[in-house]
Amino acid sequence: MLTITQNPKSRYASCWVEGYMTDFKDGVGKLIAEILKIDPKFELVCCLPVGKPVEEIKRVAKKPFEERAWFNLEN
Repeated sequence: MLTITQNPKSRYASCWVEGYMTDFKDGVGKLIAEILKIDPKFELVCCLPVGKPVEEIKRVAKKPFEERAWFNLEN
């Protein structure tokens, strides 16, 4: 995924889609699973669509990893 989205020449992008797949009663997760021919014994819970964006993506500056994530460790 990083190879596809971080290569400036590829111009591909992706977006993690979760929650919506199983939270709504419209059955979108089941519909996508049918389109992708996923065995009905499995439940589709997330999707990573990849494609070329219509508009240029404006990337937001992220805080350093150490400021976004931490571990609750006992000493």
